[in-house]
Amino acid sequence: MIEDMRIAVLYLATCCLTGTAVTAQQVPPTPQALTIYEAHLESGKAAVRQSRYQEATRQLQLAIEDAQSMVPPDPELLAKALDVLCDLELLIGRYEDAVPLAERAVVALDMPGNSGLAPHLVRLAAAYRAAGRSADSEAPMKRALSLDIAKEGPNGERVTADYDVLGSIYSELKRLGDARDAYAASLASRTQRLGPDHIELATVYLNLASVDDRDKQPKAARADYERALAISEKKLGEESYSLTGILDRLGLMLRRDKRYGEAEPVLQRSLSIREKSLGAKHSDVAQALDNLALTYFYGNKLAESEPLFMRSLKIWEGTQGPDSPLVALALDNLGALYSAQQRYAEAEPLFRRALSIRERQDLESLSNLALLYEATKDNKDAELLYQRALLIGEKPMGGERMDVGSTLQAYATFLRANGRNAEAARVESRLKELRAAAK
Repeated sequence: MIEDMRIAVLYLATCCLTGTAVTAQQVPPTPQALTIYEAHLESGKAAVRQSRYQEATRQLQLAIEDAQSMVPPDPELLAKALDVLCDLELLIGRYEDAVPLAERAVVALDMPGNSGLAPHLVRLAAAYRAAGRSADSEAPMKRALSLDIAKEGPNGERVTADYDVLGSIYSELKRLGDARDAYAASLASRTQRLGPDHIELATVYLNLASVDDRDKQPKAARADYERALAISEKKLGEESYSLTGILDRLGLMLRRDKRYGEAEPVLQRSLSIREKSLGAKHSDVAQALDNLALTYFYGNKLAESEPLFMRSLKIWEGTQGPDSPLVALALDNLGALYSAQQRYAEAEPLFRRALSIRERQDLESLSNLALLYEATKDNKDAELLYQRALLIGEKPMGGERMDVGSTLQAYATFLRANGRNAEAARVESRLKELRAAAK
């Protein structure tokens, strides 16, 4: 759901560059006022495209002021500038600041006969959702749906998109019955407009499957996944990489329901497509290997899972580096397998290495946070974090100590900055010992 929200926000940010027309007739502003407004608006859009967000904000705020000061007022121009700034706030993650801008645009254009209000209502719903106010997003989306049905008819393109958004909102609110109804309406509308085998229907079936799965209706969810898969196979081909997402979701659902024998061929097919499409050493192949290996493991097919876990570990090491959290997870998986087989001597070094990776990540995070607290003059918390980082780093993990030289140096600098020279000298002495031992 989070990924759907991100896509919606980026889509709105792109659409804002074209503006939105309304049907209400307005007396045009004076040419001079319009020219100043357009200069600020276009400068703001250009700054957005160049990722100069502070300048973009300034220019767009000026455009909003220009629109407000026009005589006579032009609500369409005001809404256009508000839309662009709202989309910028959404793009850079200032969701709370986006909401009042979207609200103002709706108020500016909320007049009888304005058939162009619906996109602004959709934007307002997106801003509410991004700000964590999904419950508030329902009303503007339902109103947008009503306006779009009146304009396009029940099977219009925007109508089906509105149903999709409503389904997503209801899913977030855990109103699964309402979500199912919204997605079913989207499916019916698309089927009437596009036919029963259009590729867009596959996405709707996936949405329905997700709702059915959460609602603990595995038979309905499986039927939806299989319909999505059949349409995708027909339209994209049986070896299309796009099938892997459907196969993974179906296979993992079956595994969660402990139907391991049914999950295996589904996940095997996903792995095969990935290997053919990406090669045997791609990180996406490693994920498919993990999915299948864990299915074998839970199904007590331990011998079949071992080579898959080993392949996955090598791929993660090669693509992510030896200290990646994904490598730690792969080490844990292989260690768990060996433990289940009572191969404890082989499992122990894997678990130790996984722990060492996680401790190293903690060391980096603690050191970075200590530097931040030092910069903000929070000396008490900074010192506690330095000491905690050094405690982790000095412990022998996996048969070796981690490199704490940079943390020791930062801690010594911190102590000297606070007039604690004797303590700093002891830390620097320890740093010299470590460097000498490393030579």
